[in-house]
Amino acid sequence: MEHIGPGPIIPSLLTLQDEHVSNNIWIGGEVTFRARYNFWQRLPSERVLQVIRNTAFGNIVDIGASEINNHLITALIERWRPETHTFHLPVGECTVTLEDVAFQLGLPIDGKAVTGTTSTDWEALCLELLGSGRQIMGQRVQMTWLDSTFEVLPEGADDVVVQQHASAFILRMIGGFLMPDTSGSRVHLMYLPLLEDLSDTYEYSWDAAVLACLYRGLCRAALISRQVEVGGCLLLLQSWAYDRMPMFAPRLQQNANLFPLVRRWSQYLITTTNIPVHATKIIRSMLDRMRIDQFDWTPYSNMHFMGQTSVMARARVPLICFALVEWHAADRVMRQFGLQQPIPADPINLEKQHKMDLRGKNDYNWPEKHNEWIQIWNNVNDYIVTGMPANQPLYHYSDYMQWYLPRTRKFISPDGAYSIGSVKIYY
Repeated sequence: MEHIGPGPIIPSLLTLQDEHVSNNIWIGGEVTFRARYNFWQRLPSERVLQVIRNTAFGNIVDIGASEINNHLITALIERWRPETHTFHLPVGECTVTLEDVAFQLGLPIDGKAVTGTTSTDWEALCLELLGSGRQIMGQRVQMTWLDSTFEVLPEGADDVVVQQHASAFILRMIGGFLMPDTSGSRVHLMYLPLLEDLSDTYEYSWDAAVLACLYRGLCRAALISRQVEVGGCLLLLQSWAYDRMPMFAPRLQQNANLFPLVRRWSQYLITTTNIPVHATKIIRSMLDRMRIDQFDWTPYSNMHFMGQTSVMARARVPLICFALVEWHAADRVMRQFGLQQPIPADPINLEKQHKMDLRGKNDYNWPEKHNEWIQIWNNVNDYIVTGMPANQPLYHYSDYMQWYLPRTRKFISPDGAYSIGSVKIYY
């Protein structure tokens, strides 16, 4: 098999290849990543629900628990590149964008960066906004405590108590579903000050914060380590994959035109995916030999329930969530916005930012620390990607694909390389 080269031939783009999990797969190693997914068991009372529905998280409460296909997630992580924040497929680069989060989860794109300080009297803040300051572990609370403490709204509860229950449930959604870390059981209290006035939640780009957390989870998992659990909203990633690559998707009922789109996979499912649940190798091989007509670049083009998507969805900007700074590489996936894809500029180097997280940083002013990146986000209109409408697929002889193919990791396993057919691939 030594005559088959997985790539890249030109190593200038994928500079972390020596540390990438695809190296292990090529020599026979295997790992199955697992989602950290702690969905709520029941919805709060109707009074609390009414408050939540009037916040930026109103669409989330209608999403039901869905099964995560860890084998599909694993095969996608093997093609995620931290250098570019994109998946490298045989047909080109693609990624989960701000537009995808808006359609899949119904979260607002426009707004301020989700950030703040991690220096405060957390017990006093919890007492004020949740009505209780117990069960704090460092700067986090257990989600089981949120479940048990706020399970039942007391009879005759006033508006303050209703607001406290609503804030607790939103905090539970953030920690268990939207932005879970690899612990899967606790949620950081840094989000709580942003919920002080629930009518202000629309002022923040929760869309970008969720995407930043997903990117960080993928970046960490894609590099060789012992980490098996993956942080971030992997149900978002899975639903994105179903819409972009229908060959992996379960069958849905004909009237499954729901918003947000993630709802479909729990409420309108006819059958589960026909890919065997043990078949990471099968999914990997299908991705290795993907044809140009098997990826849907614009799956939302006929969906009108959201109206006009914000132009911010096409911005080449940092994604910020407190300690996290990731990069939204809209210029690398212009086909996802219905535009022609030129050869992109070199990716932003975020090696320093990738080493930054919350560990050991209990007294940080994140707006000050990330001021450079926040200023770019605040001037997002200066970074909108524009181009000519795409009028045909990018075949292998196009300028972009001629640039891309020597620079990508084309195959993940030798089996996938040989499964292309009788034509041998020489590099």
